[in-house]
Amino acid sequence: MNNKEWRKRFKYRMDLSSRLTHLTKGVNDNDAFNNLINILEEKRIKGSTKKKGFICGEIPAVCLQDAPLFAIAENLQYEEALRKEENQKIRYLGFGIRFQKDFIYRQGGRPVIYDDKDEAKKYLPTNEWWRIVKLDLSNSNSVVDWTHEREWRVPKKIIFEYSQCEVIVPSSKYYKKFVDYCLKNGREDILTKIRGIVAVSSVYF
Repeated sequence: MNNKEWRKRFKYRMDLSSRLTHLTKGVNDNDAFNNLINILEEKRIKGSTKKKGFICGEIPAVCLQDAPLFAIAENLQYEEALRKEENQKIRYLGFGIRFQKDFIYRQGGRPVIYDDKDEAKKYLPTNEWWRIVKLDLSNSNSVVDWTHEREWRVPKKIIFEYSQCEVIVPSSKYYKKFVDYCLKNGREDILTKIRGIVAVSSVYF
């Protein structure tokens, strides 16, 4: 299968995506927006650690979701419901960056391995523990299952150019805020070089 044939598969499958999405977080929307701006200005996404994220092992990793836009929108709604109903902390908000899957693969990105952490550590070398995400369906009163995110991870960091990414914002309000920021701060290069801007609210309805 050549690259053209591989990409054709995505065209005819609603459950697959040719892109991987990294969503940012913050204490609120404005904070997450500022985090997105920082990522774009640095052209770098730093990996989370086991102290500040859900990473196993000593190697930091950048987390992405292997999902089409409508599934990203559903996951954002689910996260919002968890925060309201179960008072869970913010894991991510509707701001982020999307990359072509083969670009992330070349950066060392791979799908995570969903399993019991102790079991996974037995068959993975320590330098690949960053790929482990806990999965536990053994106790009906304490289920741990994040497989709906179809997560990929990249060890350490992602370094990118604007031509290699699309920007995600939650709404037209933040689309306008993003454009205004670029124009007022002399960053027209971001606007002209990125592959596009997606407002997630347009996917909800």
